[in-house]
Amino acid sequence: MRLLRMVVLVSLALASMGEGEAKACSCLRQDFGGGKLYVGAGGAVPADAEGFAWTGGEKLSSAKGRVTLVRVDGKKKVPVKYTIVEKGPIEVIVPAAKFKPGQVYEVTVREGPEAAETRKNLDPAATNVPPPETTTTVTIAAGPLVLPEAKLTASAPAQEKIKVAHPASCSAEVDAATATLKVELPAEAEALRDYLVYETRVDGAVWTASSGLCNQVDPGRTWTGEAGTDKLFVACDQPEALKPGRHKVEVEVASPDRAKVITTPAVELELACAAPAPAEPPAPAPTGAEPQEPPPVAKKGCSVGADPGFAWVLGVGLLFARRRRRAA
Repeated sequence: MRLLRMVVLVSLALASMGEGEAKACSCLRQDFGGGKLYVGAGGAVPADAEGFAWTGGEKLSSAKGRVTLVRVDGKKKVPVKYTIVEKGPIEVIVPAAKFKPGQVYEVTVREGPEAAETRKNLDPAATNVPPPETTTTVTIAAGPLVLPEAKLTASAPAQEKIKVAHPASCSAEVDAATATLKVELPAEAEALRDYLVYETRVDGAVWTASSGLCNQVDPGRTWTGEAGTDKLFVACDQPEALKPGRHKVEVEVASPDRAKVITTPAVELELACAAPAPAEPPAPAPTGAEPQEPPPVAKKGCSVGADPGFAWVLGVGLLFARRRRRAA
């Protein structure tokens, strides 16, 4: 009975160890700084944009006075009234008057109250923390956004090791079959590539991949980082990932305020599991070497994947129980 109880306790201990490992990935983070605006090359925004699209850690409505908007008129800076409009995960700072081509604005955004409170406890010498506010100079383009169409290109499938999100360890390196995607924009829209937002769909479902559970991807972007690009992968040891086979892929391209939305023509990709690496043959024994000792004979019994001292304690317990039975 005591031996049975000991085995039960061992099982419970091992189970608790597994549960602890599964909870090892903890994403405690604080979004410092003023977030970022969606702007094209040179800080450009199309003339027909609703406003300044923004993303960050805390919603702009979390506190008053987080945004200062001015129009640069020569040497003067004219304050501009605005409202905040939510467009899904993106917020738009909408000025009271519509844009005019050639206007220049300065948009200043301060971090949210939670980040400001946490900042008080930071080491003043920390260098990897962004400043509490961000000012972006934005120039209104000469014309509206022209987005008649876009094309999706895909690379040939390749076999490589990649780092992907993993539920137990945050991220893991896996052998995978991959394909790189890129949206080809018309020439008149290329300068606004970083202003636009993108969403990849595989077989009609939104594709969201990450190199780690704690890695945040901005709205309208993917885990590759570069606007209008993405990477698909198939790894057979990742059951929650894309299944092997043929897939239909397309990308939605839109302005952040979603006033203009188009979808690329679909392309089809064939992705298979990565082939296992061939096993290396054993190294030949050196000539003239002394005969090696035969390997020890494996002993029968239980093996527990824990500390070696744990197995020693279990063995002593079994020996003690056997002696007591003999004495009885």
